[in-house]
Amino acid sequence: MRCSGICPYLRSSPHAHPPASIALTALLALLALIIGSAAVASFPRASEVSFRVLVYSGAAHGSRETVRAGVDAVRELGARNGFGVEATDDPAVFEDAGLARFHAVVFNNTTAASEGDGGLDDEGRAALQKYVRAGGGWVGLHDASAGAGDWDWYEGLVGATLDRSAPVQPGRIKVLDHAHPSTVTLPDLWERTEGRYTWRTGPSATVHTLARIGVRDGNTGLDKGVDRPWSWCQDYDGGRSWFTAGGDAPSAFREEDFLAHLLGGIEWAAAAKPGDCTATRAGSFQRTRLATGGPGDPVDVAVAPDRRVFVARRTGELEVVDQRTMKVSTALDLAYSPGTAAGSDGLTALTLDPGFAENHWLYLLRSDASGERLLLSRFTAGPDTVDPASEKRLLTLPGRRSTDGGGSPPPTGSLAFDREGSLYAATGDITLPLNAGGPNDLRGAILRITPQDDGTYTVPEGNLFGPGTSGTRPEIYAMGMRNPYRFTVAPASGALLATDTRPDGTVGHFRITGAGQIGSPFCSGGLPRGAADCAPRVSGAPDATGPGGGITMSGPVYEYDAASLYRTRFPEYFAGKWLTYDPGGRRFTTLSFEREARTSTEPRLGPVAAGELLSVEGVFEDMEWIRPTAAAFGPDGALYVVDPGHDGGSDRDGDDGGSGVFRIDHVGLGRLPGADVTIDRDNGSAPLTVSFTGAGSGLPGGVPVTYAWDFDGDGGTDSTEANPSYTYRTDGRFTARLTVTGPEGTTAMAGQDITVGNTRPRIAVHRLADGGLFRAGDTVGFTVDVRDEEGGRKTPVDCSRILVRSQIGRPGALSPLPRSRGCRGSIVTEAGDVPRSGPYRVTVRYTDEGGPNAPELTGSASLTLRTAFQEAEAFTSTGGAHGGAVAGNRVDASGGKALTEIEDGDWIAFDPVHLGGIRSVTVGATPCGLGGTVEFRAGSPDGPLLGSLRVPGAGNGSGDVTPTTRLRSPGGTGRLYVVFTDPAWNSEKPDLFAVDWFRFHGPEAGGAGTR
Repeated sequence: MRCSGICPYLRSSPHAHPPASIALTALLALLALIIGSAAVASFPRASEVSFRVLVYSGAAHGSRETVRAGVDAVRELGARNGFGVEATDDPAVFEDAGLARFHAVVFNNTTAASEGDGGLDDEGRAALQKYVRAGGGWVGLHDASAGAGDWDWYEGLVGATLDRSAPVQPGRIKVLDHAHPSTVTLPDLWERTEGRYTWRTGPSATVHTLARIGVRDGNTGLDKGVDRPWSWCQDYDGGRSWFTAGGDAPSAFREEDFLAHLLGGIEWAAAAKPGDCTATRAGSFQRTRLATGGPGDPVDVAVAPDRRVFVARRTGELEVVDQRTMKVSTALDLAYSPGTAAGSDGLTALTLDPGFAENHWLYLLRSDASGERLLLSRFTAGPDTVDPASEKRLLTLPGRRSTDGGGSPPPTGSLAFDREGSLYAATGDITLPLNAGGPNDLRGAILRITPQDDGTYTVPEGNLFGPGTSGTRPEIYAMGMRNPYRFTVAPASGALLATDTRPDGTVGHFRITGAGQIGSPFCSGGLPRGAADCAPRVSGAPDATGPGGGITMSGPVYEYDAASLYRTRFPEYFAGKWLTYDPGGRRFTTLSFEREARTSTEPRLGPVAAGELLSVEGVFEDMEWIRPTAAAFGPDGALYVVDPGHDGGSDRDGDDGGSGVFRIDHVGLGRLPGADVTIDRDNGSAPLTVSFTGAGSGLPGGVPVTYAWDFDGDGGTDSTEANPSYTYRTDGRFTARLTVTGPEGTTAMAGQDITVGNTRPRIAVHRLADGGLFRAGDTVGFTVDVRDEEGGRKTPVDCSRILVRSQIGRPGALSPLPRSRGCRGSIVTEAGDVPRSGPYRVTVRYTDEGGPNAPELTGSASLTLRTAFQEAEAFTSTGGAHGGAVAGNRVDASGGKALTEIEDGDWIAFDPVHLGGIRSVTVGATPCGLGGTVEFRAGSPDGPLLGSLRVPGAGNGSGDVTPTTRLRSPGGTGRLYVVFTDPAWNSEKPDLFAVDWFRFHGPEAGGAGTR
């Protein structure tokens, strides 16, 4: 048996409180004086001790003074707060019985170094690991992150390992979590003078970051532009781990804020105080798809108090998802014609009245039937319908969309209420003059009105222009932003939060606290302190989205409800944080703001104002998105997201294209059972037999779950198999529902609509090839063939029911083809309509007329067109023997970038590409290296050779070169590989060359290919 410097005390659980035994306490203290070298602190009598902490300082890295200050500080905290503290520098304390006495172990500027370095031997390490796995708590101060070198488990316990340190210097710590007991009392920006650490590997993916180093404060010795985690916590291997980089000097342990920070960390690690440490950890959130997106571009979402989810589609449908049954109903159909849907904003924004639970009012911003006007109206909703006759029209605006050439801009509009009952509305102004103020034009501004019960509105005090001001509209609250697609109102502060893409491509984030002129031309963007002060506080970042991507969008601000009984609501960490999302980058971020003004004792740091940006943090980074366009928190504290997916919905085969309405729950360390329904068909004539599978449902690790299927929507259980089938014998639309139940009674549901009595139309597009090439100024012709089973093969197709949407040019009206069920049409582009490079989507949809008892269905087809001029850096993918090419900045390149770091065997690919009609290709290159060959190949880097050319090396002439080669077509659509070779290259030699662009030539290059 190993001896310990502290007498062992056995207990049944590491979190069980020791019994109140004065005699035993006295005996322990006496034995501790006799045995070992440990310094034992006095603490209150056992009846007064809430928990016990061991402070370990063996093989400490810090100075003796710092170590002693740490011990004394924890002792004092214990005395003040009623917990017991014992301290030692003897590694022999790490044995099972000895550790079992403590609820948390503090590593005081020391690590679990090996025995040869004065640290823990194998038995001691095993005891520490067993202690944590049994639920014990661990607290690390500063040098505890120096690592154990040969022990990965310990480095995981800490969360990160020291890479290098920066000199002692003044700076600020950004406190991100104001709910955890270790940071709840700290200021947003915490000024400290101390050494700074850089971690070997950032811990953010596996831990919950509580605070970060503000490296933009001018600190030396740290990488610029990257915030470094400073304190964090995690649930680790059965126990709890809390770390702070503070505590590097004796002075730290005399700071009241640092002592409060340390106290909260100890209390959390000892399980004496609750605190969530999963809020920013990867895998802490679970996404459930409530409904497929379907055709029609879902653009906005709102959640009722009873958790019904309302979804607005740009094509004019308002749907409601009942989460109790997973039934999706079309509550309102604005019945846009295909021409109106293609050439107008359509239905673009939705919000619920603050009193929705009682009055059932909702507000829609949408185009009228002609597409020439925008309407803001109030409707009254029933359980799954909205009465069109209940409309109360508040505002009528001119149509926003341009009718002059070019592709249609994305719909832009937003609605939101504040707590005073004022309704904010915006339409965006990307088709208006870039620098137009427009004080008499309601477009391109954020409006504020107060709806009245009778369907009219009043203008609240404090808008930008007073009533009666000549040449102005009093409804205008803020103006000058180019395209405020989405905005939100912070529930607590009432601040209006908006994002905007400026003409130079940068994205501005605005926190507007009063009426004013915001953005270009009134101020340059950034994040102002208020509308009256538009000085940029944070520079905008270039918008990296490609054609058809979108701006960074303003999402909701989370309002935490501690009384909520919804077990997977978002944690308090998110309270007051602003969620934004990037449809092009497919990422979500949270923005935090300064809660109060603060001055600094360090002149170079300067003062900060309340409302300034504090931090930007990524969230849901383990989730993959396609094109999120709307997000809203529900009354249950879950987040609801609309993602239209590829091309806004289903294709001709009924594939959902990745679209859907999703609910995101915070599951922390647990999981809800997943529910996922896959079917072999969702439409057809009766009798219709459908095969269902629950593959993808359940829990990880093969945890047993049960299945309950309701195929006909009557509320009963029709099957408990995992993969059943069912035959529908009557016409109609049915919602098949799967309920999956886990071992703890947690459930998940998924629904799938089945249409019986109608078959989805099948669409084929001819004379327009997927991946075909065109030039700006071309007219691209095509034909559409429709196969509609119920419509009859001999009945002419109603071409007016075909909707063509394009990111380029202007689709014209379709006309019938003689002696055919198809239609012909064209897309007219004009010189300057499109950028010189990029992929562009064309989508064709046809909606049939349904049947007597079956709803209408939409079939669609989509394809990609490419410009005949392609920037090299716009590749789809890259790779090769040496990792692939790099898109590097180059001022004199046509797009500001060029392919660099090209080595032998590297390649890039464009997908899809159709080379029909292409005869040759020219490459714009710079002979800045060894030189080599450019090969064009089909399907793979070693696929059939379509053509090749030589780029000379440096010294063979000056300036860029533009060699051309003949190019043969492989036939059909596929992936085009551009391969760079020179067998003479090796790692000691320079790169081959740089490539700027490709230009494809041919008499039919403007025809986008044929098929």
